[in-house]
Amino acid sequence: MAVNSLWPGVGEVSVARSDLVKRMMESYQRGDDAGFRSAAADVIAEERKKRHDLLANELETILSSQSTQKRPLQVAALKPLPKSRDDLPLLRLENPRLTLDDLVLKPASRALLLDVVREFRSGAVLQAHGLRPRSRLLFVGPPGCGKTVTAEAIASELGFALARVNLATVVSSFLGETSRNLESIFSFAETGSWVLVFDEFDALAKERADASEHGELKRVVTAFLQLLDGFSGDTMVIAASNHPALLDSAVWRRFDEVVRFDLPSTEDIARLLHLKLASTRIRFPLEVAASRMTGMTHAEVETVCLDALRHSIVDGRTEVEWADYEVGLARMEERREAVRPVEMHER
Repeated sequence: MAVNSLWPGVGEVSVARSDLVKRMMESYQRGDDAGFRSAAADVIAEERKKRHDLLANELETILSSQSTQKRPLQVAALKPLPKSRDDLPLLRLENPRLTLDDLVLKPASRALLLDVVREFRSGAVLQAHGLRPRSRLLFVGPPGCGKTVTAEAIASELGFALARVNLATVVSSFLGETSRNLESIFSFAETGSWVLVFDEFDALAKERADASEHGELKRVVTAFLQLLDGFSGDTMVIAASNHPALLDSAVWRRFDEVVRFDLPSTEDIARLLHLKLASTRIRFPLEVAASRMTGMTHAEVETVCLDALRHSIVDGRTEVEWADYEVGLARMEERREAVRPVEMHER
C-alpha cells in the first residue's frame, strides 16, 4: 500500500531499499558514522535511478549539512578496546578538540588535507565508480611541528574519535606478540569509524635491509604492511614519523599521501602568535616577536604563548605585554639549553 507523500513513489519500498535501510540502522547502532553516511548515499543514488530527483536532492542536502556539523562523540559507548597479553589497552580513544582552523599549516598542506577530508566524506560515491578515497596518510618532519595535532584536527573535521596506538604496550619482547597486537588493532578499527594514529611510526616500520635489526622487527614490518594492505574499514589511518629516513622503503608505497611538516616561517610564527593569544589583548608587535623566534617549532611557539599568558594572569592583568612575552621567551631558551646536552649525547 502506497504511503501519502509529497514525492511520487516514496512509499514504494523495494527489497533493495529495505536492505539499505537495514544497513543504515545497523551503522547507527554501532556508532559507525561513515557506514551510516555510505548507506544514506546509496539510498540517494537509488532514488535518482527511480527519477525521484526532488526527494534525492532533499536527502542529499540533509546528509551534506549533517556531515559538516561537529557532533559530540560518545567514546565511552564504543566497543571494548583491544588489549595486550598483559591486559593493557593497545589504543587510547579521545574526543578531538582542535580543528584545522586552529592550526597554522602551509597553504599547500592545508588544501591537500581539506581535499582528503572532502573525499573521505564522499567515499560511497567514489566506491560506486570503482574508486577508493584516500584514507592512508604518512606525516613526516621534525618533532613539535604539528603532525599529531593535525591528525586530531582531521578526526574533528570528520566527526570521528581519535584512536592513538599505544606503542609501549603494542611492542612486546615475546616472539610474534607485536604482530598479534597489530592484528588486534586493525580488527578493532574495522568495527567502526576512527582516525587511527601511529605516532613514532619509525619504531614499527624500520628498514628491513638494516643489518643491525633483528629478525623479529623485520617480521613486524612485514605484518604491518600485510595488515594495511588488507584493511578495508571506514577508518582514516595516519602514521607520523620524526625520522622518515629510517622507514622501510616498502612503507612509502602503502600510503596515499605523504605530508611534510617543517619548521614554521617567521610569517607562520606571527600567525601562530595571533592564534594562540586571540583570547586576550596583545600589547606588542607580533612581527617583531616572531622575528626573534625564527627556528622554533610550532610546539615551542605555543609554549612561549602559554607562559606569557600565565605570567600576565598571575600579575592580575587582562592583556599580554612585551615583558610577559620576554618571560616566556627566556623560559623557552632555558628549556632548550637543558635539552641540548641530552640531544648531543643521543647523537
